[in-house]
Amino acid sequence: MIKNKNKLLSLYIHWPYCESKCPYCDFNSHVKEAFDSKQWIKSYTNQLLEMNEQLLNHNVNFNNLNAIFFGGGTPSLMPLEIIDSILRTASNLFGFAENVEISLEANPSSYEKERFKSLEELGINRISIGVQSLNDENLKFLGRRHNSLDAQLAVEHAIKTFNNVSVDLIYAFYGQKLLHWTNELEVFLKNNDLQHLSLYQLTIEKGTRFYTDFKKGLLNVIDSDNAADFYEKSNEILNAHNFLKYEVSNYAKKGFDCKHNKNYWKSENWIGIGPGAYGRLWSSKRNIKRIEYQNYKNPKTWLSRNINRSEFESINFFSDTTSDIDTLTMGLRLYEGIETFKLFDKSIIERSAFRELQNKKMLKVINGMLKVEENYMIKLDSIIDFLINP
Repeated sequence: MIKNKNKLLSLYIHWPYCESKCPYCDFNSHVKEAFDSKQWIKSYTNQLLEMNEQLLNHNVNFNNLNAIFFGGGTPSLMPLEIIDSILRTASNLFGFAENVEISLEANPSSYEKERFKSLEELGINRISIGVQSLNDENLKFLGRRHNSLDAQLAVEHAIKTFNNVSVDLIYAFYGQKLLHWTNELEVFLKNNDLQHLSLYQLTIEKGTRFYTDFKKGLLNVIDSDNAADFYEKSNEILNAHNFLKYEVSNYAKKGFDCKHNKNYWKSENWIGIGPGAYGRLWSSKRNIKRIEYQNYKNPKTWLSRNINRSEFESINFFSDTTSDIDTLTMGLRLYEGIETFKLFDKSIIERSAFRELQNKKMLKVINGMLKVEENYMIKLDSIIDFLINP
């Protein structure tokens, strides 16, 4: 079985700066500081040139970029000349597929909203708005700078500008009432013609202010049974509004799955540039298969190491076992599951654990696809752990 026959390739660009740091966020984001756009353009360009060399050296099989994703941080705060330069350089080096998806994350601030038309003119054709909550009290709890009216106006403006609009929402946290949440979600979906929705249950991550508060006993978390109720009710509402759940936390109208994120989950090829970004490629070189490129996280360090020539913090060559575990873990996040032929060594799946999960109707194989049953997706992490380490 040769895994690197696949020809998909996407590009992720990380912009590390935000207006402020949210208390739940463990992403590589930093409060905005002064910077030189020319230096950033040069560093991003150097990384793209280096990754082009890596693609050639490892004979990576791909047909143009099928997706590009500007993430962060808050990439809608990026100077437009940096976005323009990255897209031009990427087009020249790798080419764009005819239906390339170019996504950019934004927040509902008035400044960002007014830039939507400029972003669309640069080639951005999919916008992802970090609404996070649909009422002011919860927005304040989550440390967001906007209010619910800002969010609604931004979404309306985005719908007028782009044909593909996604919204991120955080839900199922302590003190949130299920009826309030379902009413808010129902009204929001009725009033806005969205193509994609990402729903994330609030998790307490190390390195965040919420984690510190939780350890001090200042923050409570929702219990698992209550969280399951939120998950099931949300699924029912989204299904009624013609959203298909294609990943454990992501829903889309037909034909609007996020192409870039599916490249992650399906363990395809992607390039990652910018502070903290990482990329993975399938090499055709002898004795080399999966390669991971990891960037320096600190923006100043990353800039200093890439301003003259591109330098990664590390380049890792995965063993078959590491690659298989990663492929399995990511692939089972998808509702459709993972193609079993993508695993080099199926012995990473413990047979007795597999049979037990099958007998309990939590896991199944259909037409060569291994998948978790829909009703058990909320237990995905524990299922994967049991499957690999029973």
